[in-house]
Amino acid sequence: MRKIMVFGAGVVGMTSAYALARKGFAVTVVDAGSSPAQGGASFGNGSQLSYFYTDAMASPSMATSLPKYLLGRDPAFRIELTLSPRFLAWGLRFLAQSTQTRFERNTVDILKLAMRSRQEFSELSMKIEFDHRQTGKLNIYSSQVGLESAKRLSGLKNRLGAEQVILTPDEATAREPALADYGHSFVGALWSPHDESGDCNLFCRGLRAILERDFGVKFMFNTRIRTLKAKSGRLTSFATDEDEIFCDAAVLSLGSSTATLARSVGLYLPLWPVQGYSMTIPATDLAPIANITDASRKTVFSRIGNRLRIAGLADIRRGDGDFRQHRFQTLFETAQGIFPKAGDYCSDVKAWNGLRPVTPNSQPIVGRTKFDGLFLNCGHGSLGWTLSMATAELLVADILTPSQ
Repeated sequence: MRKIMVFGAGVVGMTSAYALARKGFAVTVVDAGSSPAQGGASFGNGSQLSYFYTDAMASPSMATSLPKYLLGRDPAFRIELTLSPRFLAWGLRFLAQSTQTRFERNTVDILKLAMRSRQEFSELSMKIEFDHRQTGKLNIYSSQVGLESAKRLSGLKNRLGAEQVILTPDEATAREPALADYGHSFVGALWSPHDESGDCNLFCRGLRAILERDFGVKFMFNTRIRTLKAKSGRLTSFATDEDEIFCDAAVLSLGSSTATLARSVGLYLPLWPVQGYSMTIPATDLAPIANITDASRKTVFSRIGNRLRIAGLADIRRGDGDFRQHRFQTLFETAQGIFPKAGDYCSDVKAWNGLRPVTPNSQPIVGRTKFDGLFLNCGHGSLGWTLSMATAELLVADILTPSQ
């Protein structure tokens, strides 16, 4: 039986392990946390499986808004310049992807991945309890320019089977009564009937049980990987805080930490961490049933069981991931302004922040590297859960394909 290590027990690592185990690999998952989905971007993400909201981050509107982001004039999006050569190289490549042509191409390519992931996810989702909901998604637009842009992009997506529909404010409110208490005016909405939601942390925990019970997958938790070692173009081992462990096949799926570990063997990946925040509070009877994304304020709302998950903000800065109270407060106040009656904001608010690993074109990096035995499944940005089943299948296909 072929042996392989998976570095990372976030949702991308866990689905990688699942796809490999199903093909007969003896899999061991290694992670610094005490259980799956404890670090990175999986634990407290926005809880949305946005199969048809796959818009690339680099876009013409992003490029024209750069001065506002750099000056801190947009509450939801911040860019803090750093003189790091890696950041400058990533930033220039990111800007090069901001043309309309490349934005649309990247968005459609991600959509194709997401649609494949949705098919793969359907069967597995019935085996795990994770507050899964198939209630669709509404993107709310406050400006006519934003709505027209969404309309154009939905036309491209619909030709691939997205079935997205533009709604008037009255039509949107009829579909989602919670919008009667929406705290701002809006000009329209985009309805995506096939988008879903759930608790990613619960999903990963449930998947662990399946991996151990049905496939004999082993887990090495509380194990921090410090460096990789390679010789003569082949992976040979990795070093932890306590030991050196020999292996000749491994997958890097450590989220934003992937790039740091890859550099230990001279492999440089175009990844940069984009920091986001979330909060989880008790939902009220006035919480939205459908997933909601406020496009202008870059804030998402999703019911998970009797809780309301609210996520947002995108801070491009140095990648230390430290929790900044004033940024979380921005999310808290923004959420209250959007849906003041949807949740109990005075209760015990569970705050979280995480780093999303973003590539210049927003597309994941999947497959073999220049080192025999070393593979990648990383760079999913804010769509890690959404794309994970598809990229896991692509990863396995590449591993099983003989190298040239």
